[in-house]
Amino acid sequence: MSKMWAAFFLSVLLVSTLNFYAVVREPDRVEIDEVHEHLSETVKVEGMLISWVRDPYSDGSDRVDLQVEDAPDVVKIRWYDTSDVPPIGSRVIVEGEVVQYNGKIWINAKGMGAVTQKAGSEVVMMDTTLNDISANATAYQSEVVNLSGYLSDALEPNVTWQSFTLIDNPSYLDSDHRLYVSLQGRVTEWIEAGSKVNLTGWVQWDERNYRWTIVVQSSTVEVTHPAGAKRLSWAVAAETWSYDIGKLVFVEGTYTWLDDDGDLEIDHGEHWIVAPGGENVGIICMIPTVGWNGTLPEDGFSGRLIWSEDRAQICLQMSDENHAINPVGLLIGDFTSLATIAANPTDWIGQEVNVAGWTTGAVSPDYDKGYIGDGKDYMERSTTLRFQIAGAHAEWIEKGTYIEFYNVTVVWNEAEGRILLDVPLYAVGTVDIPPDTFSWSAGWDAWTWQVNTLVNVNGELNQTAEGDLWLVASGSEQRICLFDDGTAMETGFDSGGNSTGVQVWLGRLVAIDATDDPGTQLCLTL
Repeated sequence: MSKMWAAFFLSVLLVSTLNFYAVVREPDRVEIDEVHEHLSETVKVEGMLISWVRDPYSDGSDRVDLQVEDAPDVVKIRWYDTSDVPPIGSRVIVEGEVVQYNGKIWINAKGMGAVTQKAGSEVVMMDTTLNDISANATAYQSEVVNLSGYLSDALEPNVTWQSFTLIDNPSYLDSDHRLYVSLQGRVTEWIEAGSKVNLTGWVQWDERNYRWTIVVQSSTVEVTHPAGAKRLSWAVAAETWSYDIGKLVFVEGTYTWLDDDGDLEIDHGEHWIVAPGGENVGIICMIPTVGWNGTLPEDGFSGRLIWSEDRAQICLQMSDENHAINPVGLLIGDFTSLATIAANPTDWIGQEVNVAGWTTGAVSPDYDKGYIGDGKDYMERSTTLRFQIAGAHAEWIEKGTYIEFYNVTVVWNEAEGRILLDVPLYAVGTVDIPPDTFSWSAGWDAWTWQVNTLVNVNGELNQTAEGDLWLVASGSEQRICLFDDGTAMETGFDSGGNSTGVQVWLGRLVAIDATDDPGTQLCLTL
């Protein structure tokens, strides 16, 4: 009996020790430039408070957005259930969870003690801040002020007049204050976007554009912390890269080229950078430097992003120099197979992963859920998982589309009783299977699997007296309605109004309520 009591007290002691450790264990203290390496972790950071804004969306929430700097690195803080904000220029300690979503990285801090001024630290006095002008711009109208901030765009040398936005974070998406700057005079060398500068200028109200601006002479611009190349991510739509034209950037990928004969000729043909996931993820044209000998970098390409008039597209103009890479941007890690997650789903719940595969059906712009499989079609697939895309997507994602999901959270969907991939970021590749063929003899059960997907329909165009268009099966009275995109009449009828016979019609099969009865009608949308 005494041994049992000893074992009992020992177990109580162990549990108490573990509970005490859980209570008193401090979050890891990390540097601001390492925050992106601790996604979904609770951390502590220390830095100087350079700006803040209360209730940023004016919805009455108890929230303050802050920018905390350890120059040249800045992290954005979203502070909920707040107390008094420490003075600008003070050294603060922030505790919260690191969040990455849609290209942004910030720390979620909650509670009165989540943001505190460091005891005994000195408050750095600043002449004027972006916060000051934001709070009462009229008080500075026609005044000459000294400001500190980060460049939104690169400054080109030997240009008499150019403009940019002075922001309080090297990343434009994460900034809270933005002041338009009209720069007069030339700079002698490139000053890259994201660089921290001190400048002196004249605050004015721009009546034409209805905004506050500051007029600055180039001689007053002092670079205190130069920036390197911005890391571009294939995880966002390539169209968003247009905002980075003119900037020094870094692109991960491999090099490929093609001339008229399909052979290597350094001085002819077109040069391309292909995304790590292949051409179905993304591809960007490359303009080599003069005299390039074909030597390729090992991990990626740096250069200036430009608009090529010759190719009518965005290209990377290669650079001969090795540039530092800003620790800003999306970092994509290794991919986890769908089968690995499905084998032990409980081990993955709450985890963040990257996955890739093919959609098993079409996903409409007004719907956010679908299925991803590890094969192009039914015969190649062994695993299928449900996913949900966060936010809106503008276009259809077709059946059989290769797609990559980044920073996915595996969650348990109680309503459906299965795991769900919560997708904040994704890249859409090519459609790797041809459209299905609509079979007139298959029957309703088979047709329902093709609803909302692209199909080929063999049929003859028929127009009723009321002007309605129908596709009719050859040799029968079976028909489906047709929603025309303006091309049907030219395809289905000749110049004399006579039918051109059976054609192959490519479109999206949809199901609508029938007009004459309570049933459902199939239609093809061109």
